[in-house]
Amino acid sequence: MIKLKCDYINGAVAVPTDVIDKFLKLAPAANFKVLLFILRNPDGTSDANQISMCTGLAVEDVSDCLIFWESNGVIAIDDSKVDEKAVKTAVGNAKTMEIPEETRVEVKKEKINLRSLPVKRPTQREIALRLSVEPELTFICNEAQSILGTFGYDTQALIVMIYDYFGFPPEVIITLLQHQKCENKTSSAAIKSRAEDWAKRGIDTLEAVEEELLLLEKIKKSYNELKGRTGFTSETPSPRLTKYLYQWVGEWDCSVELIKYALDESNDVLSDANKLLKRWANSGFKDPSQVQEQLKKSLPKEVKKSYDTEKVGRSSVLDWAKRYASKEENE
Repeated sequence: MIKLKCDYINGAVAVPTDVIDKFLKLAPAANFKVLLFILRNPDGTSDANQISMCTGLAVEDVSDCLIFWESNGVIAIDDSKVDEKAVKTAVGNAKTMEIPEETRVEVKKEKINLRSLPVKRPTQREIALRLSVEPELTFICNEAQSILGTFGYDTQALIVMIYDYFGFPPEVIITLLQHQKCENKTSSAAIKSRAEDWAKRGIDTLEAVEEELLLLEKIKKSYNELKGRTGFTSETPSPRLTKYLYQWVGEWDCSVELIKYALDESNDVLSDANKLLKRWANSGFKDPSQVQEQLKKSLPKEVKKSYDTEKVGRSSVLDWAKRYASKEENE
């Protein structure tokens, strides 16, 4: 026999038996999770974002649950004004609830210094626990929703992992997401790749992020000026070409003209152009004219003639040679 162990001193929530009888087998577990939160806060449920924050479900999943209950006549959704005080109470009840010691997730104050994120992602329960004890992380997730719009479990789990494992402060994570939005690269894979790249290169402060974004803009401008060449035909540079451009434009500060000259000299072979640009950068060359001037200086000087033809023409030796030749012809 299974019996309810908790008491009712602090109140109870009544679930309509009609709902249980009709939907207990039909409705997914997440639907009942959303419904329980609504029943717990009949005057304070604001929207899908609030329910997502307090239940640990993704916003899009909450939206699907709300549509399910509304379509089945269990709840009504309208645009009437919400009691803000009730909303705060609902959020407070969910966030300040005591979490058992054995399941509590400790807040990570220092980054774990990983170069890549783990393959295993936190579960929805673990995400909910993290959000319940970490207001800063909750703030990041809310800002992420305003930037990216509705996103699912994958992106939510990724944001939590970036925060926990890389130790990025909120402003870095939010700026990263804003950049991905501007680049139209908001998939979980694209965000993960960018975050891991920044972690590997130590870009974990707002100042470092600003420098990185300026460099990315410079690389983008250089690439647009190089379009039309072999390997420069796509809308954005390939990962391999991007790596080269980071060196050419970022590390070596090569001008577009110098890059074009190196590509001309190497027949658009990137590895050969890279060798030339590295040598020229080490020599302090900034434009093709400096390279050409150096080439002129390095060419061997013109070999001087070892004799003077005019002087030889005036010599008696030449006169003798002519007389000798004339004598031979007459004989």
